Amino acid sequence: MITSCLATLSLLLSGSTTEPQISNVGCGCAATNARYNVLNRPKTGYDYIPVVADDSLGFYVAYSAKQNDTNTDFVSTSCMYVLPLEGDEVLIFGGGFGDTFYLPGGAFFDADYDAKMLHDIIVGCMGRDPAATRVRFLTPHGHPDHITVAIIKAIERTGLELVEIAYQAGDRAWIEQLPWQPHHPALFSVLPGAACNQEIGAYRSPLGHLGVIHRPGHTPGSIDLVLDVQDDPTNRIVVQGSVGGGCPEPTGVTLTLGAHGTALIGGPRRAQSEQLNGSGVNRPCFRSATPPKLGTDWVGEIEVGKHPGATYVLLFGTDCRYPIPLQTPLGEIFVNGAGRVQLSATVPVTSTTVQSFTYSIPNDAALMGRVCFVQSTIFGGAPELCNALQLTIGF
Repeated sequence: MITSCLATLSLLLSGSTTEPQISNVGCGCAATNARYNVLNRPKTGYDYIPVVADDSLGFYVAYSAKQNDTNTDFVSTSCMYVLPLEGDEVLIFGGGFGDTFYLPGGAFFDADYDAKMLHDIIVGCMGRDPAATRVRFLTPHGHPDHITVAIIKAIERTGLELVEIAYQAGDRAWIEQLPWQPHHPALFSVLPGAACNQEIGAYRSPLGHLGVIHRPGHTPGSIDLVLDVQDDPTNRIVVQGSVGGGCPEPTGVTLTLGAHGTALIGGPRRAQSEQLNGSGVNRPCFRSATPPKLGTDWVGEIEVGKHPGATYVLLFGTDCRYPIPLQTPLGEIFVNGAGRVQLSATVPVTSTTVQSFTYSIPNDAALMGRVCFVQSTIFGGAPELCNALQLTIGF
């Protein structure tokens, strides 16, 4: 049944007036919202870190995983932060565990795995053109869980252009003795030392002023990033470059993010359902009867009473939507099948008015913040495309 329904939708796509190959920034983006992190436990993948209340501005963190001594699970993470800079540049702060995946207690994945996450963030989440993007790499300190030649080479292999490898002078002896390729030393940028909370470097970012401060203690060359959100020095986010330091935090700090662990930030973690109606061509016949809460049954409802001869309903959802719905002879398609399929089911129509659908959401904290774009199609007679829903799993 599902196969025949999907085949019908494929025919609809082939008759669309908009090219079905339209790219969607969200398709290559597997980020979950860090507001939904509830446990400071090791996790894989990457998160979006919003810096304003409506989550419209933010940056990203990818988690490089370290394995246990028996190579059977990961036990900690090193954080790799990715921030937008002005123009065609991005900043990567920290590079993970590198290529020690074959050693007990080393990396759980290799540097290419970590670099792919960074590439997916820059291209899939930020929407940057990889051929035109210039990457500045800033190391939090000189330890090999934050900078290795392996991660630098892996970033270059993704097709991104690396234009700078920056570090503080206190750790240059460790960093410069690494087995760099001949073209790498020309990219080195050595930051000076300074008194506590005095900037030793700065970047311009759409998020606001981004400063670098020297924070020795963990290593002589440890540094922190300080983001003045929308250039407001009373609303600062500190991204730590170490596990501690000899300098206190600057004033005005509202959020501190670590060099290890999981990003934990405040804000709503409630389950949400948003109706997507597009241009209004589709009849709004699909709604959420209950919020998509963790560990509960989510109930969706499809109004079938105005569709004569309705026999069954297809629900299809992925983590990806078209930014502009695809126009077809039968209406608009919202859900992009190029994403990861998260829901696919056919439901026989047994009601003459409203057909309900129940989906059990596991009680798994890893699902917090997971977003699914799901659309319903009514079959029996001419197929009818309903509106879509954007579901965010929460409490």
